[in-house]
Amino acid sequence: MAKQESYEPFCLDVEGEPDLPKATKKRNRVIGYIASFLVVFTLGTTEVFASWYAGILGGTTLESGLAMGMFGFMYIFSPIIGGRISDKIGRKKTLTISTAVYVVVISFYLLPSIAPIHLIVIRAVEGLVFGFIAPTIEGMVAELDPEAQAAALGNFSTAWSASMILPPFIIAYMAGAYGELSSIYIILAVELLSLVVIGGFIQSYRRKTPTGGNEGANNIGTIDSQPEQIHSKTSPRFIASYISLILWGVVSTVVLALFPTYIESLIILGHPFVREDFGILLLIWNTARTVCFILVARMGEKHMVKVIVLGAILSAISGIMLFLFVDIWVFTAAMIISGVGVGFSYLGALYLVVSATEFEKGSYAGIVESMGGVGLFIGPVVGGWLMGFGLTLPYLMLTGLSIVAFLVMVPLFSRSNK
Repeated sequence: MAKQESYEPFCLDVEGEPDLPKATKKRNRVIGYIASFLVVFTLGTTEVFASWYAGILGGTTLESGLAMGMFGFMYIFSPIIGGRISDKIGRKKTLTISTAVYVVVISFYLLPSIAPIHLIVIRAVEGLVFGFIAPTIEGMVAELDPEAQAAALGNFSTAWSASMILPPFIIAYMAGAYGELSSIYIILAVELLSLVVIGGFIQSYRRKTPTGGNEGANNIGTIDSQPEQIHSKTSPRFIASYISLILWGVVSTVVLALFPTYIESLIILGHPFVREDFGILLLIWNTARTVCFILVARMGEKHMVKVIVLGAILSAISGIMLFLFVDIWVFTAAMIISGVGVGFSYLGALYLVVSATEFEKGSYAGIVESMGGVGLFIGPVVGGWLMGFGLTLPYLMLTGLSIVAFLVMVPLFSRSNK
């Protein structure tokens, strides 16, 4: 009896116990979307702020890249751990603890006498903590709506993408009006609000843990009619999805971390740009990605492979545009094409992986985020290094990587359909 009293009254798929009411499931999903919006608003601010502020403090282009890339390095490992832990101890507990720690991490940006090396370290810790937040929310919203996982994951992706529309704009304008650190005070308030929402409104729940390999395999079959081997974590379909996620990470971080520095460099060289231009262009990029998520969320699984392949093509096109031209209207078109491209690359792969299991969705979401973390590390670090040799070389890198990804993914997806 004492053991039963330690549990929450509602659960998922536990034989003999009441399931979460539909209204509670919907409330939890909505809170997950809100939490995703709030926490990624913070991330969208810090990842641009850290690399940009490193340059303001006199850091090199490599240090600016590392200020973004160390997040990605830690994010290669932390989501796998965080997703698995959330499967074990529960979504609410994981989210509450990790968000509270995230508040502390954000406060480090306000330390006196901060230097580029400090920004790099803070970003590494941020990547570790965020790896517990993202897969937990992904796992929760997907398992609470198993009949419409594409829509649920699409809503999740739309929420976090929409939250990144304003941060570059806010940084660019508030830095001039109130000082470089003003945006950090805003996101501290946002994270405290997120902590209140998560801790106060999410309903805790338990779910049945598979006792053996056969049970997991059988449950997979109830969600997707594809042959079981397609859902192996090392199947061609999954490997192609991992490549798409890595591409998403590289393209996203080069745009978010290095494009503001690129605009600042063009201003110094006498080109007709102003600081606010990078805020406007990144706003356009994030808006295009958000609209793309909304559209993809309404597509069925049968379209996801085409979506992923098209994402690589669009990323290649936008990369070559940024490499060859220096013009505000070309930049605008490239931002739109790139935003749609990364939207296709991310959400298509996210759905293919997370929807492949009924149980352990936190762990599967952790794999998704970790693969993205590889790209989040490679993009700003290698791109920042290349930028030291030529301002446009990171965009040539994006083009080449996108073409390679396309050439590898197409035969992998073809094999998975045989």
